[in-house]
Amino acid sequence: MTAVDTIEATKRLNRSSEELDMRALIVPELRKRWPSARIIHELPLRYSTNRIDLAAVTESEIISVEIKSSRDVMDRLEAQLRAFQPISARIIAALAPCWNQQLPMIEKKLEFGTSYTPQYTETQQIIRKVGGVEVWTVGVTAGKIEVTDGGPYRANRPWLAQMLDMLHVSELVEIARRYQIAVAKSPVHFALVSDLVDFLQGREVIKATCAALRARNAFDKMSDPPIWPEHIPQGLQANE
Repeated sequence: MTAVDTIEATKRLNRSSEELDMRALIVPELRKRWPSARIIHELPLRYSTNRIDLAAVTESEIISVEIKSSRDVMDRLEAQLRAFQPISARIIAALAPCWNQQLPMIEKKLEFGTSYTPQYTETQQIIRKVGGVEVWTVGVTAGKIEVTDGGPYRANRPWLAQMLDMLHVSELVEIARRYQIAVAKSPVHFALVSDLVDFLQGREVIKATCAALRARNAFDKMSDPPIWPEHIPQGLQANE
């Protein structure tokens, strides 16, 4: 067993069987909604210590999914969701049923009637505080996903520097050369990101980032195989 295989095996041991079952339900739903996407497990963010549990990467957007099984805790949920916002067109919180229970309304008797105030679980309150997050209740026992809004959904506008910051130096160099942007003899990640943000339009940055992630051959083995666009040579395997 290689060092990479050992790392992958350790990751899977750290995932509960419930989380793996949740992934098995979520992935087909992502494929149904975004059939052309590459499904990536454990997508790292260079600008953050967080990883995206599941990402559906199309040619022009990243859909980020944070999975919370019944064994998880919620102390990091807000930070995780906020970390995904800069690069995500859509964020989905995929919750075990215990985290998304429908609580009864709070009833209060008034002089001229009765008022009803909604109650939220701690997890629901976090999601509503972040805002713009779609919520899926993933029932492993029932074998189905229930989609709720989690409080009003909005499309995010990706931050260009953070999108490019996800890429490896070799991927940034390939983008710069494709757009005929000068590259130093010893290219530096920060300088490459700055130059690309300065010289490229927003849509070009987003599509180039998505293309690089779809083509990268360095993800969790549960991920889909690379999808190579014509402009990226198949010999480019950015693993550094």
